[in-house]
Amino acid sequence: MKSKVKNPIAINELILSEMNRQGLSTADFAQKLQISMNSMYHILKRSSMQIDRLWDICEVLQLNFFKVLADEININKPADAQIDQLKQENKTLKEVIKMLGKG
Repeated sequence: MKSKVKNPIAINELILSEMNRQGLSTADFAQKLQISMNSMYHILKRSSMQIDRLWDICEVLQLNFFKVLADEININKPADAQIDQLKQENKTLKEVIKMLGKG
């Protein structure tokens, strides 16, 4: 059986931090999400949540937590290496064209 890897990023802590940064109380936040205070405390207590709930939170706080989480994963993307290689080739070709134009 495959063991579950623990999520090293506690989304509730990120949300609490952003709420504090914006000076948003738990009651105000619950009201903006149109949920009860009990539900709000449940969300803020758990380190994970459903995507649709996180989506709503992103909209209320005007912060893309999905991007924050993706940046934390720090996976090297094969496309990045290819983009770097193409940029170098483009630079080399520009230099060759410049030299040929002066010839």
